[in-house]
Amino acid sequence: MTDHLILAALPTPNGELHLGHLGGPFLAADALARHLRAEGHRVTTFSATDGWESYVLDAARREARSPEDTARDHHSRIEAALTATSCRPDVFLDVHEEEVASDHRDWHHGLAERLVERGRVEIRRERLLTDADTGEELVACWLAGRCPDCGEEVAGYTCEACGMWFQPAHLRDPRPRHPRGGVAVTETASAFLRLDAPVLLDMARERRVPEDYVDLIRRYLELNGHVWRLTHPLGWGIPWTTELPPAPRQVHSTYGLGTTAMFLLAGRQHARLHGLPGNPLLPDGTARPRFTLCFGMDGALPLLMQLAVQEAAGIPSAPDEYRFNQFMTLDGEKFSTSRNHVIRVLDYVAAGLDPDALRFHLARLSPGEKPTDFSPDAFAADVTVTLAGRLSLLLDACENMYGPPPCPEPVHVLGRFEEAAARHRRAFATGDLAAAAEAVDDWLAFAAGAIDTADAPGLLAALAALAAPLMPRWADLVWNRLEIPGTPALTTAARVLSSGTVPLASPTPGSLPRFAPVSAAEVRALTQRCH
Repeated sequence: MTDHLILAALPTPNGELHLGHLGGPFLAADALARHLRAEGHRVTTFSATDGWESYVLDAARREARSPEDTARDHHSRIEAALTATSCRPDVFLDVHEEEVASDHRDWHHGLAERLVERGRVEIRRERLLTDADTGEELVACWLAGRCPDCGEEVAGYTCEACGMWFQPAHLRDPRPRHPRGGVAVTETASAFLRLDAPVLLDMARERRVPEDYVDLIRRYLELNGHVWRLTHPLGWGIPWTTELPPAPRQVHSTYGLGTTAMFLLAGRQHARLHGLPGNPLLPDGTARPRFTLCFGMDGALPLLMQLAVQEAAGIPSAPDEYRFNQFMTLDGEKFSTSRNHVIRVLDYVAAGLDPDALRFHLARLSPGEKPTDFSPDAFAADVTVTLAGRLSLLLDACENMYGPPPCPEPVHVLGRFEEAAARHRRAFATGDLAAAAEAVDDWLAFAAGAIDTADAPGLLAALAALAAPLMPRWADLVWNRLEIPGTPALTTAARVLSSGTVPLASPTPGSLPRFAPVSAAEVRALTQRCH
């Protein structure tokens, strides 16, 4: 048995979770955790909302309420969406909750002091745009322009198109993101982490970070020099309090030390859940779990920069494995609430549509190495043909067996299942949810042709074991109806198929869980609920 800690994104609580969010890091982390548990490992899944991210301020302005109230409300709705789709992590922290807030703030201060003591912080002066009327610096969510790396339109100092991060002074055509009475220029002083570039690149390679992302680090270093931003003059956030004072209004960037603070909170929560002493991600920690991170490509650079924080602070808190995903579009265009081109998770659930059907289709589209597209037409066809169609035929066969089951061919069936299980394990070892969904598809096709010569409930048990990480509610119900001990697992399914020593119940007609057909129109109508 191996201990695992899996971190699933750190969403900004400035809006609701949509299908693109769910089909990226959240589904990847949840499915991996379910697979590992079924294989006998001990797993903790962790996430938190990034409640001090600048876009919370922007949402608060739009919604006419305090930033803290904005963050806490959206946190609860994100949590509700994850719960409704069986994707809620074991631990999902709100950094504005009193106890969490104190620990989160203390880690920021402790890490900053440690970096200052080690001589790895430098204060740099920089020129920024400001609001001429208020003197407020136009940084983060208040700033817009074009990416200095690829030329695409950006907000703040990160580019969703190419993944680059940069300094405000690097923006092409910089301007206020929202109308201002006038714009001026001011000078300020911000704190930066001094990077050891060769060590950073070596640490990324040691963790087998894909070469595209290692190259992104190189391009960042060429553009920005060997520094990573720790503070900015946002005026709202966790204040910088070390003996190296930057200019007024400077607060911690959540992408500076905030992410490592989240890692350390995750380590502590893992220890608490499993009754372990201390924090396994600290230098004196014991029983360190294998730490895997699932995240979108737009956050790749700040997450990889936590390797530099680890090296500079001497705290082994960074993940052992990074699994990044590309973006998912909706009908060929970017998800966009402002253009009413989005399907929110809670709207999908409120419409009475099946969460497991959504999880299975999103797994097919898993945007690992390349972007993918969610099409309501393709989704409706997949559910109607595959889940409400071909799967129902197998369920019918299981429920309508009279007399003894047909004479099985255990060697033939077991051999096919072992092949499917091996593919399933390889898929999760590499984070390829599409391959895991394909293994389910192929077994369903095999089962349809083997019903006459093999025990249909045994075929169904094997399908439930393969599908469980992707369709957990459906798989658990099937396992329960077949009266198999424990929870769906590949090893148990293999015993069912090989020896017959695991007795199966005969499901009565109508007792097995089924999926209903879906129309593209009812899915597409969900985009009209946006305001």
